[in-house]
Amino acid sequence: MKKIISKILIAALILGLCLVLFSCSGKNEKNTAEAGKDYSTFTFTHYASGGAEEEYTALILFEQSNSTFTAYQVAYSSCNCRNPIVNYLMVCYVEILNTKSSPEQASIRDITCLDNKGVWGDSNPNYYISYYTDEYMNEHLVKALIGTSKEEIDAFEGYGTWIDRIDADAVAGATVSSSNMQSMLKSLFEYHVDHYYGSSK
Repeated sequence: MKKIISKILIAALILGLCLVLFSCSGKNEKNTAEAGKDYSTFTFTHYASGGAEEEYTALILFEQSNSTFTAYQVAYSSCNCRNPIVNYLMVCYVEILNTKSSPEQASIRDITCLDNKGVWGDSNPNYYISYYTDEYMNEHLVKALIGTSKEEIDAFEGYGTWIDRIDADAVAGATVSSSNMQSMLKSLFEYHVDHYYGSSK
């Protein structure tokens, strides 16, 4: 009799454990799926060294809008020349004005890159150019973009080109990183005007 009761208890415990595991697993999948809905994405043209192009996805970590501007925090792959286990994504905080009279005039109110490790993949400063520090890149690339309009960024022609606000000579050793930042911003502007100006056309 004791053996039968023991077997019943063991079977009940196993059944209970299975129910708990499967119900938790389903809940986690649901939560993950729901969390994924909270993040918007957009695609941009990513440039590898030499100019090879591929469509990449950028993730909008947050998006907050007020009557004047929309603030974005965007994670994207800038340099992917490092091993994936150590390669950092670039994270940019960007404010774009909502109040211009046309989508083409929408412009960057502020831009900050939280930690420039993402510019180079896994190093800060750049391995090969020691003076490419946070301060240097902020001055010659990041902060130079403040005031850039959609019309200006639309003039970006791809790998190895720069809009007029950027001193090409100052970032000549950062072609991949500066090209991908401009490309990401070009696509972010498309997203922005579609959501806050009605259309990018």
